[in-house]
Amino acid sequence: MFELFLVAHLWDFTHEDVGSVLDRLHGDVGVTGISLWVAAPGTVQLRANHLNPRVFRTRGGVFFQPTDRSFSSTRCQPIVSSWVTMGNPLASISRACAGSGLRLRAIVSAGATGRMAERYPEFACRNVLGDESRTRLCLSNAEAQSFLRAMVLDLSTNFGVRALTLTDFNIRWSDADDVSTATPIGPVERSLLAICFCDSCVYQSHDAGIDVEAARSQVGRAVNEALEHGPGEWTRVEDFVGNHESLAEHCRRQVETLNSLLRRLRETCGGDLLLVRDGNAVQAGAANGLDVSIPSAVVTRVADPVDLSAKIPPQAKRNELQLSAISIIGPAGSQLVSILPEAAKAGFAAVEVDHYGVLSETALTTLKQAIRFARRSAAE
Repeated sequence: MFELFLVAHLWDFTHEDVGSVLDRLHGDVGVTGISLWVAAPGTVQLRANHLNPRVFRTRGGVFFQPTDRSFSSTRCQPIVSSWVTMGNPLASISRACAGSGLRLRAIVSAGATGRMAERYPEFACRNVLGDESRTRLCLSNAEAQSFLRAMVLDLSTNFGVRALTLTDFNIRWSDADDVSTATPIGPVERSLLAICFCDSCVYQSHDAGIDVEAARSQVGRAVNEALEHGPGEWTRVEDFVGNHESLAEHCRRQVETLNSLLRRLRETCGGDLLLVRDGNAVQAGAANGLDVSIPSAVVTRVADPVDLSAKIPPQAKRNELQLSAISIIGPAGSQLVSILPEAAKAGFAAVEVDHYGVLSETALTTLKQAIRFARRSAAE
């Protein structure tokens, strides 16, 4: 059966009886399951009119009470969100999902959980200029890896999580996305600035026999020349990387590190491990180069749902599609009735909509119509 998952946050269900909300989403709208954020970066949300407060803010962190013994062997300790002040909301929603017949997935931001990079800058990604990230731990770093594995083990062992979804599973100085657009560098140089040259990445590349100093010099020269003279002649960052052997090897080594970590996380998880990838962006040496046959499923995030068949990685065990809420709100809503059947025919086994907190009653009605039509089409 073609499946539909709704992305949600714990605070989306505090305004009314969670059991009643979930019963409606399953029985009336036709939702298969809930993908629930349990470890996330800082968030500011303007929410639908059936939720209060209308603007919700959190500095991020983990949205559950971690088990101390799970993190006893790592220097990185989880930062519990200030929103989680008492009780165990994750366990409550887990029980409510089971009672409503909904499957529950826990979403974890692998590298950008809360304020971890601010608390542990020595484990953060670092760009070619030596600036550490304020938002992203480097997943090449052994301590960051231990922290992530401990979190996965805690969720699967002590909270009964049977399906876990990883986002932000890459090695990149993500602050490049926030650099002022007035800065005279182009998209290629911005992507090059995102390549990590932290101590862990440099050491591991050097240990693998890679001339990492040459790679660093190639990136630094391109960024500095763009600052001096404007963007260079390269139009695609993958062409630039491929034309510089040391840099290409440095990026390949980072992908190999991520693949190794992904295999260990799959073993630790004890259930389904899903990986979210961006189907619309190319990131030099980042998650789009991962071995998609490792996780249980690949969730491809798209901003513009056109030519869906081209966005399916054929090596994946199971393919799912993630659409933003804007795909079903306003004029775009009428297109959803055709998009979901198209996704089913293209080979996607499920669609995930991000996220419940911004969906109005009108949007939920549109979603209900679209999923029913998609299931009829998939059955034909």
